[in-house]
Amino acid sequence: MKYIIPLIIIILLGLGANAQAQVQFLEGEISYKSSQNVYVKFLSTRLIHVGDTLFLKSESVLVPVLMVKNKSSISVVASLIGDVSLNVGDKLLAKQKDKLSEEKPEIIKKDADYKTTVASLPSTGKLKKMSNGSKEAFYGRLSVASYSNLSNTDISSNHRMRYSLSMNTQNISDSKFSAETHIRFSHKSGEWDEVKSNLYNALKIYSLAMKYELNESSDIWLGRKINPKIANIGAIDGVQAEKRFGNLSLGVVAGSRPDYLDYGFNFNQVQFGGYLEHRLKTDRGYMQNTLAFIEQKYHSNTDRRLLYFQHSNALLKNLFLFSSFEVDLFKLEEGSSKSDFDLTSLYLSLRYRVSRKLSLSSSYDIRKNVIYYETFKSLAFQILENETRQGFRFRVNYRPVKNLALGGNIGYRSRKNDPEPSKNMYAFVSYRNVPLINSSATVSSTQLRSSYLKGQIYRLRLNRDIIPAKLFGGIHYSYVDYTYRYNGSKLHQHIAELNLLWRIHKKLSFSANYEGTFEKSNTYTRLYFNLIKRF
Repeated sequence: MKYIIPLIIIILLGLGANAQAQVQFLEGEISYKSSQNVYVKFLSTRLIHVGDTLFLKSESVLVPVLMVKNKSSISVVASLIGDVSLNVGDKLLAKQKDKLSEEKPEIIKKDADYKTTVASLPSTGKLKKMSNGSKEAFYGRLSVASYSNLSNTDISSNHRMRYSLSMNTQNISDSKFSAETHIRFSHKSGEWDEVKSNLYNALKIYSLAMKYELNESSDIWLGRKINPKIANIGAIDGVQAEKRFGNLSLGVVAGSRPDYLDYGFNFNQVQFGGYLEHRLKTDRGYMQNTLAFIEQKYHSNTDRRLLYFQHSNALLKNLFLFSSFEVDLFKLEEGSSKSDFDLTSLYLSLRYRVSRKLSLSSSYDIRKNVIYYETFKSLAFQILENETRQGFRFRVNYRPVKNLALGGNIGYRSRKNDPEPSKNMYAFVSYRNVPLINSSATVSSTQLRSSYLKGQIYRLRLNRDIIPAKLFGGIHYSYVDYTYRYNGSKLHQHIAELNLLWRIHKKLSFSANYEGTFEKSNTYTRLYFNLIKRF
């Protein structure tokens, strides 16, 4: 009974109005990047307009990164918003304009902190209109990459190969079947025994699923897939079904969780549950809510039982709110299982667009730290990410004149087990089309103070076209100055990066990246080469 009142409050909070339309997004991919512009390819740009914002998906939210300047039938030319790092091959999303929004365009969201949830992720690629009104769409991407780590220390050099395949197809051969996959296989030279002992040491299946549309309002997914409406739950290996009733959607999931050690399949980690989603869209904005109940087991024993809630709201002019939280309903205490109501994860984000030039945002984050199954972050930036993601954060972005952007943020985190709070501050100045060198330049500074470390990072980034529309290059420099408080040791690093991107032709590109880390007596070198074929 003690859960009834909180559940009623949560449901009433999100379901208090009637929807007029569903928020949808079109998915595209960055095909080329210059110092001034970013080129993004879509299935079709018919519902995208000049001035629209393009978003980069981050976990279960979208961050605005580009503004459309021009377009053709299948691609757009866009300019960067704020201090954002993008690469060829990155997937971006554009809000699909329905008839209502075409008559009265929405206000452009022009800040890198604006976030929104993903309502749906249509495919990109080749489009063929079918006789029954459905659309067959296909997109694919194959890449071959090599990573080399070299140093003058006792640490042995290593070389890694990585092969990636991603495909997304809708209405296969004029049918009700659709499919998606994202698979990577990587291995180090001289360590093939690790692959033979466990294939999932090398093979990472992030998505491998097929959808069948029962009718216009019902569909079923089978395989491994992250459901964007309950994204924080992670990938689900099994069955997902959804039925839509106007502005409401009811879904059920059943299957297992990926193995937490190697991201392979582990059918001993059973999970099942359901969710209820509500959408509201008016001429003022939109709102979306998802309430989910999930039961997770290990073998036949309950491992976790939780409620998950996700809310996004942009109904007020220039104001956007996003929140998500998880509540655990089960715990083991002295070997006995008991009911519980423990808030274990919470994220709140509020953004206010003061004017076209100025925006403010704040957030509060007590979500768990991210586990990376694949990462190439250096030690200095791994530490920075771990110390700055959680806690309170306030950010400001300002564009005083054309081509000039500046901003910064401050963060504060105080956890129960921390001897003292962690504080951080970041500031940047970015200018496009710098005279004489015709480059985009960004200068930034990060200050960090925690219970075990104090330090700063200074960065300079220059990017420009070498051969317009063919060859793009960048030079980055970072200075790291860390002091570990518990023993007084220091970490001083000079990090230099060189990046080249060659667009061989429309669907084939090659990139080369060099990163050198220089300490007083040690040198670390990383080389990365990547060949990408799109089809």
